[in-house]
Amino acid sequence: MNAHSSPASQSPRSRARGQARLRGFIAISMIALWAIVALTGFLLEFAPSGQRSGRLFILALTKTQWGDIHFWMSIAAGALTIIHLMVDWKALKACARYLISAERGERPCE
Repeated sequence: MNAHSSPASQSPRSRARGQARLRGFIAISMIALWAIVALTGFLLEFAPSGQRSGRLFILALTKTQWGDIHFWMSIAAGALTIIHLMVDWKALKACARYLISAERGERPCE
């Protein structure tokens, strides 16, 4: 059996490195997905509208196809945002606690 096969056998440093990679992957993926959602949203907003506009080709796809891409990328981005909240919940709570204490003029780290 390999020493790296069990999460319990990992050193704290390698676990932290794995967490950092996961957080980085999630952050980059969220940026990419939300950018696609925004771009397709702008494309759909400014595309011609009216009767039969769903069949109009824009950048090699129909308006309806762009709408489908926009919908599914929105679903994926929303799901990834929920995963991000679950993975970083402790850090988000700590940040909120710090901001609240800073608003009150308290020194949170003493």
